Amino acid sequence: MVSQRPGGAGRSVVSSLCGVLAVVLLPVALVAFWASVLLTRTDVFVEELKPVVSTPQVQEALTDGIVDGVLGAVQLRPAVEQALEGPLRTQAATVVASPQVAAAWTSAIRAVHTQLLAVMEGRADTQLDADGRVAVRVAIPVPALTSTLERFGVTDAASLAPVVTIPLVRADDLRTAQQVYRFADAVGPWAPAAVAVLALLAVALARRRRAVAAAVGAGWVVLALGLALGVMVAREPLMRRVTPPVARTIADTAYGLAARNLYAEIGVAVGAGLVLLLLAGVSRVVGRRRASRPA
Repeated sequence: MVSQRPGGAGRSVVSSLCGVLAVVLLPVALVAFWASVLLTRTDVFVEELKPVVSTPQVQEALTDGIVDGVLGAVQLRPAVEQALEGPLRTQAATVVASPQVAAAWTSAIRAVHTQLLAVMEGRADTQLDADGRVAVRVAIPVPALTSTLERFGVTDAASLAPVVTIPLVRADDLRTAQQVYRFADAVGPWAPAAVAVLALLAVALARRRRAVAAAVGAGWVVLALGLALGVMVAREPLMRRVTPPVARTIADTAYGLAARNLYAEIGVAVGAGLVLLLLAGVSRVVGRRRASRPA
């Protein structure tokens, strides 16, 4: 009967525990790191979401928002309103592609992120919209439409500025959002490194290092791909909660842009898992060849 080295059983238990934690905590670490970068740093948030307003689908949605907002703010006969809609839509499409609207969007997301950080950190009261949400409000400057509106009998056309509202979080969910923010801010910056250290400890303390490395690698690949699938599947249900349609289009585009960095992190995790699997496989082959050599 072969006796186990003193401390061998303890090392195996610690190795197994570290391996399980390294795998199970990987999705949490990836999301926490992503959130700590994107959600807690205003400059990063603005740079990531600034391109939203330049995408074709958002510009089309903003055009609809301007047309609906202007026609809803003026009192015109149905025939005049119908005649106005065509030229108004054409000019609105030009307006939303202008630098002025891009600047208005950038200013709005910077202001709302600054406010959101203050709320998350408990430094300011929450400013909610009429539906009880923290939201981005983008006023669309439409001076280029003034002459067209005045031609159709709209008085004080220069004062019109349609507002598009994009909800970020409901007041009911604010406490949960604050807890997530604090967790991401505290844990996120070092979470991936902690997971990597756990994986190294699991391999270093294991009696069968190749098997443990392969198990951790396979776990990383599976859970990382599962996280990517979860991010993709969650997109549609989350967007269905956003109203009106203009805000939904903008929120959907922002979701896609904001998730790019998370997908990049997932790609790195999958790559690391594949490297572990490859190293374990190569080590296994080399070990077998050495064992088969004649003494």
